[in-house]
Amino acid sequence: MTVQNALLFLATARRDAALRTELDAQRDDSGALCRLGRARGLEFDPGALQQAFRHEWALRALREGKGGG
Repeated sequence: MTVQNALLFLATARRDAALRTELDAQRDDSGALCRLGRARGLEFDPGALQQAFRHEWALRALREGKGGG
C-alpha cells in the first residue's frame, strides 16, 4: 500500500486511454480507483492515492513555474 504504487498507477493512466476511460467513470470513488490499481498489480489505499495526486500536482507546478519564466 504505497505512494510509489499509486504514482505508478497515475503514470500508467496517462499512457493508457482505456484506463483513463475507466477512471473517468469512477473518479468520485477512491475505493474503485484502488481496485482498478489492484487489478493491474498495484496495491495502494485511498490515502496513498491522495498523496500521489499531491506529489503529481506539486511537480507539475514546479515544471510550469520553471518553464514559464
